[in-house]
Amino acid sequence: MNAAMSTPDGFVKEVWGKIPKTVKAAFFGAVVIGLMTHLYGFTNKLYNYDELMNTPAGYGTGAESGRWFLRILGDAFGAQFGNYSLPLINGMVSLFLLALSAALTADMFKMKSPLFAAALGGFFLSFPAVTGTFVFMYTAAFYTSAVLLSVFAAWLVIRFPKKILLNLVAVVCIACSLGTYQAYFSNTACLFVMSILLICAFSKEEHTWGDIVFLALRYVLVLAAGMILYFILHKFLVAYWGLQVNSYQGLDTMGQTNLKEIAAAVKGAYLDFVNLFRHDVMCLNPTSYVRKCYFLMMASWGIGALCLLFGEKGCKIKKVFLVLSFLVFPVAVYLIYIMTPNGWVYTLMAYSVVFVSVFHLIWADRFCVSFDKKEIVRKGTQWIAALTSVIMIAIYIWYGNGCYMSLEYTKYHDLSYFQTMVTQIKSLEGYNDSLPLALVGNEINDETNHMGSLVGAAFGLGGKMESNVNAYSRNHIITKFLGFAPRFCGYEEIVELMEQEEVQAMPSYPDSGSIQIIDGVVVVKIME
Repeated sequence: MNAAMSTPDGFVKEVWGKIPKTVKAAFFGAVVIGLMTHLYGFTNKLYNYDELMNTPAGYGTGAESGRWFLRILGDAFGAQFGNYSLPLINGMVSLFLLALSAALTADMFKMKSPLFAAALGGFFLSFPAVTGTFVFMYTAAFYTSAVLLSVFAAWLVIRFPKKILLNLVAVVCIACSLGTYQAYFSNTACLFVMSILLICAFSKEEHTWGDIVFLALRYVLVLAAGMILYFILHKFLVAYWGLQVNSYQGLDTMGQTNLKEIAAAVKGAYLDFVNLFRHDVMCLNPTSYVRKCYFLMMASWGIGALCLLFGEKGCKIKKVFLVLSFLVFPVAVYLIYIMTPNGWVYTLMAYSVVFVSVFHLIWADRFCVSFDKKEIVRKGTQWIAALTSVIMIAIYIWYGNGCYMSLEYTKYHDLSYFQTMVTQIKSLEGYNDSLPLALVGNEINDETNHMGSLVGAAFGLGGKMESNVNAYSRNHIITKFLGFAPRFCGYEEIVELMEQEEVQAMPSYPDSGSIQIIDGVVVVKIME
């Protein structure tokens, strides 16, 4: 039947029949595990310090932070629909994009086991970096589109090595992914290294050292071309829009890393790769059980690699490159360390670490179909992959839900705290709604406000705070969530107030007398 002339049901059935089982398993595994992990966040309006700034609408900082494609996407989408931070809509779109990324990865490496493919999809959605992304819900759909672009670029290059045009499309995808969120460049690098690892370990074809070097150079060339195109477009668009690049996370010096910084970054990459089974790394392995699973995974690689190196007859060149690829893999996983050596790397920026778990599943999948012998090692590799995946994904689901509950407790405490402050302001003798408000000082020191999110010790996550009472965006709690929107005094007005003796004599909030009307201004003295 011609798909173009078939009924909708017939068209769907025909397309469905052409999709491999493992690709379907990866997609739906991602959807199911994703909902189990993030439905709490999708169905509640939670916030962090940046979400406050972008509620009800916004997509964050664009080209000023090197994210020129984020600005293009944000402006284009905003012109049609507005960039509203709608948790369920943004969350479900992001879930679909990541599920599609998982499906592409399963197809990219031609996985055979539906179970392992489903687990791969589960890791793509339950990994803590995804929870960290949904803490910034207002931009989650754009960031996950950058993940998809980074994976799609690798899929094009790996699946269609002789298609020059598709490789050029991959270069554009890499540049656009970088232009949305720079940290996802590591995703493509990881997938390329994984491809070489699997070829060296399991390919039955004869490969000369030149074949493997040429393959590696092609991957490096695509990555380099994507990065160069990103910088060219970045410089052009920043000049075209008349913007000034900011220094956030070292973005203004990205690409200017010296050898000393590179050496330190490579050292950090190896240390944190090992630390995955030793202690918590950016909240990516939050319990001892997850760390034990990382140890088992890496031990399984080691045993499997030793069997391949010393127990199998084969091309010595491939064995040498197998070892070299294993050495490069940790650097690819933590490539963000090299990209921004002066920046602070946190959970959201470390999505590429998910490929440690993903690679283990693909390694086990390929190992079990490549060898008839070594039955103990083969079955042991499969069982380790299955058990570690179940344990880690279950913990990540638990952890994601705990992080969202943590955010909700913080929200309750923030709203209650500032509601009390607003009540005191409106209760002042002589108060009227025409008076401007001045918050004098930066940090509230209140001995009664130390409860935090109640569960922060267990569910810490980069990108969220125990309290937003002292966050840079706290005024948005007062205006957007409490609906109290007086005219806030500007910086110069506050400086003038701070110089007045009457203000200097006031105690700090929340002590009695810390809120007064002075010269027609409601003054809340936060600190000395």
